[in-house]
Amino acid sequence: MEHSTQSVEAFLRAFEHTGNQHAVAALASRFAGTFLVAGPDGARVVKASDFALVLPKRQQMFEQIGHRSTKLESAVVTELDGRYVMAETKWRMTFAHGEGQLSDVLLGSTYVLDGKDELEILLYVTHQDITTVLRERGILQG
Repeated sequence: MEHSTQSVEAFLRAFEHTGNQHAVAALASRFAGTFLVAGPDGARVVKASDFALVLPKRQQMFEQIGHRSTKLESAVVTELDGRYVMAETKWRMTFAHGEGQLSDVLLGSTYVLDGKDELEILLYVTHQDITTVLRERGILQG
């Protein structure tokens, strides 16, 4: 099943909305039952059910350091074949800290989505280590 750029962007906007609403089950359901996460520290296979268990802790950590929202800034969609599609994305995360000060952090990630039925994430690549970026920006201490 081929997916248009618009359907992939709609998927990513729904992913954005779900994440900003802290809807753990809905967010985890956007991922395949088993998916690959890769980043500066390497790659690992993750079960969506295990991912759903760590999401609340991740969300709590972000809330503690002032996370306000995450917004999809851009998506470049590439059809890999009739089933798989890649989306290279930029996300703007906004944090409040200090005396009402807001800081935006722009992060890149790439997704490979399986479109056999409904779109779902098979591969999630982070282009930066978010904790390193947040420390460099003075948002995360330690």
